[in-house]
Amino acid sequence: MNPSRIFLLARRVIRQVLRDHRTVGLMLFVPILLLTLGALLFRAEPQPTPLGVVNQDQGVAMPLVGALNLGERIVTALNDGDFFAVTLLEADEVEARLRDGTVQGALLLPPEFTTRFQATRQAELDLRLEGSNPSRSLQIKARVTEAAMKALAGLASSGLGAQSPAVAPELPVTVTAVYLFAGETFDAMDYIAPVYIALLAMFFVFLLTCVSFLRERSQGTMERLLATPATRLEIVLGYMLGLGSFALAQVSVILFFTIWALKIHYLGSLWLLFVVVALLALVGVSLGMLASAFARNEFQVVQFIPLLIFPQVLLGGTVWAVEEMPQMLRPFAYLLPLTYANWALRDVMLKGFGLADIWPNLLLLCLFVIVLTGLGVLTMRRETA
Repeated sequence: MNPSRIFLLARRVIRQVLRDHRTVGLMLFVPILLLTLGALLFRAEPQPTPLGVVNQDQGVAMPLVGALNLGERIVTALNDGDFFAVTLLEADEVEARLRDGTVQGALLLPPEFTTRFQATRQAELDLRLEGSNPSRSLQIKARVTEAAMKALAGLASSGLGAQSPAVAPELPVTVTAVYLFAGETFDAMDYIAPVYIALLAMFFVFLLTCVSFLRERSQGTMERLLATPATRLEIVLGYMLGLGSFALAQVSVILFFTIWALKIHYLGSLWLLFVVVALLALVGVSLGMLASAFARNEFQVVQFIPLLIFPQVLLGGTVWAVEEMPQMLRPFAYLLPLTYANWALRDVMLKGFGLADIWPNLLLLCLFVIVLTGLGVLTMRRETA
């Protein structure tokens, strides 16, 4: 073994990489970008969960104690913690506020709430939940129960305390939860599945397209095509149609295997799910063709994955909901196609929404396809010349 030959070969590799300024830039810039995004997201203060309260409790009048309103005590206990952002609502606006997402849950306290507790020593809470996020629904239910227990803790001196364990061993608080979307049968995997499908569909389609299109350029096929009467737009659309066929086959496998083999629950139309995933596949094809125009080899294609895909994972609502991100990052989330695909898939699978509800997201995905395709056409001549 000759150490000098080893060092000479190493020096040659280092010089070759350093000559490729684009690769060096990607190696330095991409990790800094991803680390910065991760730090901003992980260190962000958690946003309080919006909870609506309809407090119609009229309370009771107690001898020596005076007026007592258990509903007001519970509202105070909910406000004392930092988990909820409590909003007082009217009974007729609960469903609309749950549907548009301005509240994630709503607690309804009827006029006879305190009177019933006085008679039964049981606080029966009527909790309405948006329900599309099972983990959040369980947290809301647990925190509301905790606040109610805290409100009841100081009632022993008033004669309204819970009965002794020998008489009533069960908790003095019972919660009846009604779900607007999804429900108790939905679990964490059902909530993750929509964004999981979107991420896998976009990632594999992007990788397939980028490598395939780069191979066509490196083999000289693209230069020969540009010498024919075919226009750049015709060439790009032809490749999109060909690569898009494989992309649709791939995303079909991802979608239907997830639904049928993994037994994922869904409420909406299966064909509408396919439409969303198919549009996202076309976005992946057009993005891959555009990225391949700036990659000179497969190594640079790999470098583009963390640059173009990972930020979409972090900012597109896959892990953190857009409304829970720091304010400075939210505008970037609205510029990413994965954001709208995630919203559309979750709306269909978890809420049962139809085409009339998700068409703005589909329209924006179509717009991404058109813009990315146009940019791919504009960059073709410069990169192949």
